[in-house]
Amino acid sequence: MNLTTGESRQTLAADEVATLRGAGVLIEDPRRERPRYFDGRFLAARDLIRDQQYILTREADLGQAAGSGVASGLEVERGSAGDRLNVTAGYGVTPAGELVLLPRAIELRLADIPRAEQLSARFGLGKLPQPPLRSRTGLFVLALRPVEYTDNPTGAYPTSITGQRTVEDGDVVEATAVVLVPWQDDGAADALDARRSRAAATIFAGDGVRGLSANVLPLAMLALSNNVVAWIDEAMVRRELGADRADLPGLGHAPRALRLAHLIQHQMQLADILIANGGRGFAAHEQFSVLPSAGPIPAGMIDTSDFTQRYFPPEMAVDFSIIPEDELPALVEEALLLPPIDLEAPSATLESTSILLLAPVPRNEWRAVSNRLTTRPLTLRPAAINLVATRKPLEILQQLRIPRLPPVVVPSDPSSAEWARLAALPNLWFVRRRNLAYRDDLAGEAIRVAGRDTADAAAPRLAALGLDTAANRVLERATPRAALEVQSLLASPRFAESPTLTAAALGELGQATTLDQAAVLRVAANMSAPGVGDGLTRLERARPDTVPSKTALKAMAEGCDWRSADTAAATVRGAELSGMARTVLRPQPVKPAAPAEPAPAPRAAARKASAAAVTGPGEKAATTPSGKRRKAAPAAAKPAPATKTKGGRK
Repeated sequence: MNLTTGESRQTLAADEVATLRGAGVLIEDPRRERPRYFDGRFLAARDLIRDQQYILTREADLGQAAGSGVASGLEVERGSAGDRLNVTAGYGVTPAGELVLLPRAIELRLADIPRAEQLSARFGLGKLPQPPLRSRTGLFVLALRPVEYTDNPTGAYPTSITGQRTVEDGDVVEATAVVLVPWQDDGAADALDARRSRAAATIFAGDGVRGLSANVLPLAMLALSNNVVAWIDEAMVRRELGADRADLPGLGHAPRALRLAHLIQHQMQLADILIANGGRGFAAHEQFSVLPSAGPIPAGMIDTSDFTQRYFPPEMAVDFSIIPEDELPALVEEALLLPPIDLEAPSATLESTSILLLAPVPRNEWRAVSNRLTTRPLTLRPAAINLVATRKPLEILQQLRIPRLPPVVVPSDPSSAEWARLAALPNLWFVRRRNLAYRDDLAGEAIRVAGRDTADAAAPRLAALGLDTAANRVLERATPRAALEVQSLLASPRFAESPTLTAAALGELGQATTLDQAAVLRVAANMSAPGVGDGLTRLERARPDTVPSKTALKAMAEGCDWRSADTAAATVRGAELSGMARTVLRPQPVKPAAPAEPAPAPRAAARKASAAAVTGPGEKAATTPSGKRRKAAPAAAKPAPATKTKGGRK
């Protein structure tokens, strides 16, 4: 880089240019030619125009290098009337690299928006006769187009002696125009909702990527009926700036921006359909031609009486399972790598498509819900299972196989009741599964095990808090598995560090009618819910030099209402927190630890221990004070037993 001129290009001499041009290795760009200024050159208007065009071309090339799409804002919403639209302020870059900008939010009347005449053959559009502006009906794409015009008349001096003075526009003003581009399809104006599904299938699963002209930036697709908006679908054509740059190369994958837009568009269209039909369920093929590889489903699509589903085609293999709600986005992101689901595909293709329905479960309820389910996942049968009658005899013989008997549904089974509760949730999602062969060779049942160290470590702490009686009362009523869960709950870091949470947990466990594993997991889920216990923790930290009294802890363990204090302490101001802690916890000062006895010196202790181990009472040490070993003394004769003489003397 030349720091003086700011250029990083190498200047070639005339002979070098001729040599490279003759060899065919010099590629020239006629769009990027600019005037060369030097003293004594006569400049005309065309020279300055070429200079401006060079700069505009360079800016457009740099804009294309960064990608195209909406950078900020430019959201389309319904206006104050049926024939009006609101577009928020924002800016973006067209595929040609031109910048379009709306400095403020605007409200448009559809009859005032001109129709774009230049249509892209790549978008499958053609020039149609211009209809009256007040009778527009069909699908249109609302887009922004960069334009320019001349303004501000300025006097022009004559260029010759006999010439006359004229007036010309002195400025070139750049602007952004709002246009409507018609979408050419079957033209069924009486079925705008069906045309929406077909347009989505054409864009997201058609042959190649279809888009608007490179000279416009699409914002939304509109369905108009006599210039009245029927629906607005932004995700159909809107793309974010740079989203098409971060994607997997090759292998026939659609760009990630297109796959993500399909998911967002499906959510918007599904919400509009449910509003239109009053929330009633329907089969997917009735409203959609293509589904994204992941997305939500309407509520009530699973019949809980026999666990059948009627949303997906009966040829598909559909399973039902649970997932922590904070892990659902990661699974959806993984499913977006798979192709969309074509509902109009042949039966053989549908039979090789696997779907997994997911019920999001809060993280704090995961173990409790998992414990109530004996099998996972649950296979869902299709509601219409007699489609074999519609096949030809040869197809039946070719696809003949031994059917798998569905599991028997027991209404009184707790696991079936839990599956029924999960199936009735309004936020079920589906993801497309990979067709990978997998086996589960493990036979048996997983049992949670807690060691003795957990119980031994918790016992002194509970005794010091005065909660050992309440804990023993809970463990006596608990089943063996429930006792393990109780010990695990009380030994968890959050409860081990908080005496009040320990007492509150014992109080909740003591109020349970039957203390089995499900009851303990239910209490653990309630105590671990977001926000529960935060107020009690604040009360403990309000007076760090004190500890809650045993009387207050015993009251909580015996079922005292602690939730009202917890809720109040979570939002109370810091100045009032100390007084509230004095009332609720009745804290006591922390007792100082007893001073430890000083340990003996290492060498002296070692010598003393060695001497004590070898030397008996009344004996000399085996070593001298200097560390030398003494000589062994001869063994003394064994004294005879004493006998009693006459007179009482020995």
